Amino acid sequence: MIGALVDYSGRRPWLVIALAILSMAGLWGYASRLELRTELRELLPRDSPAFQAYERQAQRVDGGAQLIVIAESPDRGANERFIDALAEQLNEPLQKRAACAAACSDDACRAACGPPPLIRYMESGTKEVRRFFDANKWLYASVRELTAADEAIELEIALRSGLIEDLEAPGAPAGGAGEAGSGAAPAAKKGLSLDETWQELQRRLKKIDEFPSGYFSTPDGRMVALRIVSRSAGLGDRRAAELLDQVTALVSRLDPAAFHPAMQVGYAGDIPNAIAEQKSLVSEAVWATVIALVLIVGGVMIYYRSPWSLAVILLPTALGASAGYAFATLTYGYVNTVGAFLGAIIVGNGVNYPIVLLSRYRDFRARGMPADEARREAVINAFRAELVGASVAAIAYGSLTITHFRGFSQFGTIGFVGMFMVWASIVPLVPATLVAIERIQARLPRWMRDPAPRVSEEGTSGPGARALARVTSRWPLAFLAVAPVIVALAAWKLPAYIRDPWEYNFARLGSKSSREKGAGSWSLKASEVFGGKMNVAGAMMLADTPEQVPAIKAQILANDAKDPQGQLVADVATIADALPGTAEEQRQKIEILERIRDRLTPRVLKSLQPEERERVLSMKPPETLHVIGPKDLPDLIRRRFEENNGVVGTVFYVKYKNNVSFSNGRNLLRMADTTGNVVLPDGTHVVTASRPTVFAEMIRSMERDGPLATAASLLAVTAVVVLATGSIAGALAVLLSLVLGVLATATAMAALDVKINFLNFIALPITFGIGCEYPFNVFDRARLLGGDVSLALKRSAGPVALCSYTTVLGYGSLIFADNQALNSFGWVAVSGEVACVACALLFLPALLHVMNRSARMRRSWKGGLLLRGSNHS
Repeated sequence: MIGALVDYSGRRPWLVIALAILSMAGLWGYASRLELRTELRELLPRDSPAFQAYERQAQRVDGGAQLIVIAESPDRGANERFIDALAEQLNEPLQKRAACAAACSDDACRAACGPPPLIRYMESGTKEVRRFFDANKWLYASVRELTAADEAIELEIALRSGLIEDLEAPGAPAGGAGEAGSGAAPAAKKGLSLDETWQELQRRLKKIDEFPSGYFSTPDGRMVALRIVSRSAGLGDRRAAELLDQVTALVSRLDPAAFHPAMQVGYAGDIPNAIAEQKSLVSEAVWATVIALVLIVGGVMIYYRSPWSLAVILLPTALGASAGYAFATLTYGYVNTVGAFLGAIIVGNGVNYPIVLLSRYRDFRARGMPADEARREAVINAFRAELVGASVAAIAYGSLTITHFRGFSQFGTIGFVGMFMVWASIVPLVPATLVAIERIQARLPRWMRDPAPRVSEEGTSGPGARALARVTSRWPLAFLAVAPVIVALAAWKLPAYIRDPWEYNFARLGSKSSREKGAGSWSLKASEVFGGKMNVAGAMMLADTPEQVPAIKAQILANDAKDPQGQLVADVATIADALPGTAEEQRQKIEILERIRDRLTPRVLKSLQPEERERVLSMKPPETLHVIGPKDLPDLIRRRFEENNGVVGTVFYVKYKNNVSFSNGRNLLRMADTTGNVVLPDGTHVVTASRPTVFAEMIRSMERDGPLATAASLLAVTAVVVLATGSIAGALAVLLSLVLGVLATATAMAALDVKINFLNFIALPITFGIGCEYPFNVFDRARLLGGDVSLALKRSAGPVALCSYTTVLGYGSLIFADNQALNSFGWVAVSGEVACVACALLFLPALLHVMNRSARMRRSWKGGLLLRGSNHS
């Protein structure tokens, strides 16, 4: 069947190539709709309780991602004028749509008003909050403080009226109350004062309104901010990108330099940070693929001394990559951070199959075989090695699909499809491309044709391969001695490393440049402006009902107090913190305030000095005071605790201590234990979620699924190798070479303290699959040559080294990535690749030479000999 397919491709080469190009164009066109989602929660399984809780929370508060615009200049006034102008421009379309919707009586009419705005609301300052608290400030004093003030005023008035005498006043006569009325005149008395209560009240109100200028600004006014809350979840989605583009364009039209020549405007918050990470990843993914492709093209051309060979190598590879991404578009509709770089990896790994096939074909042609026979014999001769290589590579990717961690499973699924399609396409495409190239070259001048392939008399193509064969044959024990050294180093370094191999420092996983410039640097400035004020720095969570919130708050604080490593939570901010007490407490306060107001009669006020009278009048409680509920709070406060459906009070914020790092994964695990899935004293289970709980779930998922994927890859690869070699001794030799390479990689990671993160862990199961190709290729060539290890190495070392070179380039392009997780993935994958190919070209031949001394091994070689094509192997 394979031979018939090869012959058909030779007869109809242009038809096969045209179908491949049309398929590839269609697949790439379909894959162009693929969306990139960079947030770490996209790596979690969708059935994860933390993920589902977070998704429900996002729906209840309608996105909530922030875009903070910061104006920075030495002039406070200029900064404030710019923020006012920007807010006015942004608010105008919101008001128009709101007015249109308010005039409608049905959904069709409201739909005609236009799509929902990208902005939920904006906040340019705290002026509204200041007016509210100025009008209601007396209600924010405690009952005890107001009672004390009332009693002090009552005493002061009694002293002024002469009803009692101040015995402690200077010059007061000895005696008691019986001499009241003969004391000093009221004018000699101290002024009527509420200053102590007033000052305490002012200090308390600062906790609620911490921006005395009325703007979100630093104390010196150097930076002033506008806070925009969007309907986006802040995942770098298209709506978020559209909002950022709109605001950026509007800022450009306003021309910050017109407000102050030194003014700079930057963007912080969830939206610009996510988009910056996304753009960085997209750019790096493109560059990684381009760089890998350029270096692969250069390496292939130099090795084969032929630009025409590129078509043979790259056409099936491009078809496989397009199939992988088209499958991702169909199945998922997006790729996460891990899947974004599959293009470079599929190119680097996928070219291995056409390289092996092309090398066999050129080898046979160099030894005088006719072209049509060489094509057929090359495919049949390499079929077992290609099939095993594709199988173990597909297994390596496929092992990731059995995990629940989407960072692994999505990557594995796309990689599996891409690698399988590369392998499946080489049989028709490589022979067809060879025929097409030969027909084209027949019509070209000689200088434009490929030089004839050359090999030595024994079939080898270079001095490097002959040197490897010579040294491994002469001194096999020297190369085998490396194994106990690696094992000893592993026994020394790995036990301690395995106990805690995970990367808990999230600062080492993101973009390096974003922290130094762009959204990352402006986010630091936003922290300087807000400094944890107005609940901006709190981790938002939701209860099922407002009545649950006090019990949840108490339980979270109790959980935090039990943390053996110390407390993390500074406070839990709820709607109650913005209210002046319960309704009953407020009624008590209003009664006391009414008494205070009644005591400050015109007669009492008339007895005061003018300056004191003016001050007391300013502190006199107004008659308009009433019980304040959540709905009465100003928008700036209320909206932070409000759901989409108008329910107020279910939202609360866990505010952590200033010295608690959110980049520390161990802290995230502790936060999740403290705040996630709270069980109330009555047994009620409240599913809560926040970003810390989502990230903690990602760590747990990685710790659970990472070893599972690695074990599955190793077991499946072992089964394939045992079946393909048909020999226990041969399978043992191949697997020993593979395991030694992986063990050397793991030992190097332990020695250099390279921690395992959500991305570089993928390198380990993949290395089992990709790294297995090289020792199996050497072994299979020796099998075809009846056990002649030296000759097998001379003929296979070149193609194996070229395959490894292209794979290293696919991984190595990630080493220069700005994203630190990708960077670490590149280093680990390259290290595994180099270790495995070194073992395949040095350790395995030495091992086979030693094993060949056994007559039983020689018989096993012959017993497994594939007779067909053996004369040309």
